[in-house]
Amino acid sequence: MIRTTGLMLAILVAGCAPADPVRPPAAAQGPTRAVARADIVAELNAARTDPAAYARKARALRALFNGDRIERPGEIALVTREGPEAVDEAIAFLETQTPRPALRGSPGLDRAAAEHADEQSRTGQVAHAGADGSSPSDRMRRQGRWSATGEAIAYGSDRAEDVILQLIVDDGVPDRGHRTILFNPVYTLVGAACAPHPVWRSVCVLDFARAG
Repeated sequence: MIRTTGLMLAILVAGCAPADPVRPPAAAQGPTRAVARADIVAELNAARTDPAAYARKARALRALFNGDRIERPGEIALVTREGPEAVDEAIAFLETQTPRPALRGSPGLDRAAAEHADEQSRTGQVAHAGADGSSPSDRMRRQGRWSATGEAIAYGSDRAEDVILQLIVDDGVPDRGHRTILFNPVYTLVGAACAPHPVWRSVCVLDFARAG
């Protein structure tokens, strides 16, 4: 069984269009547990504070490729857009990236992320815009004052490591905008929330900000 990988299902607010998702086969869909917010933040900060060490996880992902597919024992094969070349690029990036300070968790940003993740869990949408027309910055402003904001969303991953690797590899996104957001030195705060998704199995929203 093959399904499209989460690596090609990330979208973000900072300038890149979402990859066109292809609905996965029904057999590839099913319930998934929501990734814990604390696990997402810890995984993100591991990548930010020691990207060279985090490259080991990207190399482990690279070893799972068979052609353009990621094949984990006992799991459905995942089809990528760019194949292993995108992971090779991510490894090179991580090995040379300047470490960034860890981001602090923010209850307000957690609430903003949860609002959007929970809504998409109900509606099955794949977008940054809320059902009420709200933008990511709109949702974040409901929860606090910020001088800069950004949002990244990952679909189809039910492990924190997979979520962060998905956003770093940024398969199918020419400008690697998600990766840029994750390592942007402007941001000092992060909120995260994940929920089951009726089409892509899971949705994880990461909201970034600098206190205003």
